[in-house]
Amino acid sequence: MWTGDRSTNSQISDSASSSTQLANRIPRKFQAKRPLSAPRPDKSPFRFFRRMIYEQAMAKRYVWITILAVVATYAGAQQRTPYTESELEAAVPMGIPGVRAWADAPLSVLQKQVEQLVPLTGGHTVSILALSGGGEHGAFGAGLLNGWSESGRRPPFDIVTGVSTGALMAPFAFLGSAYDQRLKAVYTEMSFHSVFAGNPLLGVFGEGLYNTRPLQNVVARQVDQNLLADIAVAHRRGRRLFVVTTNLDAQRPVLWNMGAIAASGRPEALELFRKVLVASASVPGVFDPVFLDAETDGHRFKEMHVDGGTAYPLFAVPLRLLAATGQVATRRGGQLYIIINNNLDPEFAMTKPKTLSITARAFNTLVKSDFYDTILGSYLFAGQQGFKFNLAYIPNSFRTKSLGLVDQKYMLALFEFGRAQGRLGGQWQHVPPRLYR
Repeated sequence: MWTGDRSTNSQISDSASSSTQLANRIPRKFQAKRPLSAPRPDKSPFRFFRRMIYEQAMAKRYVWITILAVVATYAGAQQRTPYTESELEAAVPMGIPGVRAWADAPLSVLQKQVEQLVPLTGGHTVSILALSGGGEHGAFGAGLLNGWSESGRRPPFDIVTGVSTGALMAPFAFLGSAYDQRLKAVYTEMSFHSVFAGNPLLGVFGEGLYNTRPLQNVVARQVDQNLLADIAVAHRRGRRLFVVTTNLDAQRPVLWNMGAIAASGRPEALELFRKVLVASASVPGVFDPVFLDAETDGHRFKEMHVDGGTAYPLFAVPLRLLAATGQVATRRGGQLYIIINNNLDPEFAMTKPKTLSITARAFNTLVKSDFYDTILGSYLFAGQQGFKFNLAYIPNSFRTKSLGLVDQKYMLALFEFGRAQGRLGGQWQHVPPRLYR
C-alpha cells in the first residue's frame, strides 16, 4: 500500500505537533468549551414560545393523522342499500332459496325444516346434539367429542344445532369421528393473532373493534368442498344440521339449514356456508358483522348478521322442530345431548370495586343465568316429549384460568379436560344442576 514520501509525512507530523503546542498556549478563557459542530443552546427569551409553537404543530399533525385514519375507516365501511321488512321476509340469500327460517317462527313454519327426517320416516329413535356458544371455551366441547369417539360410545346424530362457537364445531360433530382431527385443529391451533386483526382504537369508529378476516381464514382452512359434499350426502339421507345467526336489522334469530345449503348444488354454496359459520361466531362490537347479499324481486341489498348467541345462547330446543310434525310424542326413547361450552355453577369470588371488574362479573352472571333458563326449558320439554336429557358443561373442578383473549395454553388444557371426560362416555348429567339439590 502506498504511504507517501517519508519527508512529507514527517512535515505533517511536525505541523500537527506545532498546532497542539499553539493550542496549549491559548489562555483557557479563550478556548472553545464545546465542539464547533454542537448546536448552540437557545437562550433567547422567545425560546418558550418557539417550543410551544413546535408542540402545537406536532399535535395538529397527530390530529390530522387520526382524522385521516377515521375517514379511511368510514370509507371502507359497507355501504348499505335500504330495504324493508317485507322485502327481508321474501329475500333469497346469495341466490339459494329454501335454506333458512326464523328460529322463533311458529311451529307451522318450522315444520318444513324437518320434513323427510329419517327417524320420522324410519324406525329408529331420534338423537339430537345441541352445541352452545362460549368463545374459546369451545375447546371443552371439541375435546369431549374427540374423547367420546375414542370411547367407542359416540352415537351418530340425526339433528345437530350450533350457536356461536358451537356453530364452528357443528359441521364436524355432525359428520362424526372422521372429522375429529379437523375439530381438534380449530380449537388447539387457535391463538389471539389467528382470530383477531385490526386496530381496536380505530375499530371504535368502524363496524367492530376487530375484523373477521383471520376467523374467515380459520373456517376456510377446515371447511372445504369435500366437507360440503359429505354434509350434502348426510342431508339427502334425512339428517339435519342447523346453525343460528342473529339478523340485527330484524332483531331476530335465523335458523340456517346447512345441509340444504350444501345440497343445493349452487356455486355460491360453499361461500354462503362459510359466511354463516363466521357470522354465528362474530360477537357484535368485538368483530365486524357479516353482510350477506340478498335479493327480493330484483332489489339487491345486504343483510347484517352477527353472533347467534345475541338472540339464543343455545338452540337447545330442536325438539320444537320435531314437535312441529306432531309425531314426537308417539316415539319414545329419543336422546337429547346438550354441550355447554361454559361454566354453569356459581363460584364465589370477591369482586374488585373497579368498573371493568364489576362489568365483567355482572356479564358472567348474566350468561350463566341465561344458559340455565334455556337448559331448564329444554329439560322440561324433553320430559314432555319422552326424550332422555343429557347435559355436559365445564365444572368448577376445572381450575385452569384463561390469561387473556384466546389463550392457547388454556384452550389446550380445556380440550384435554373435555377429552378425558369424553373417554368416560361423557359423564352426562340427566337433570339441570341445582334443580333438586
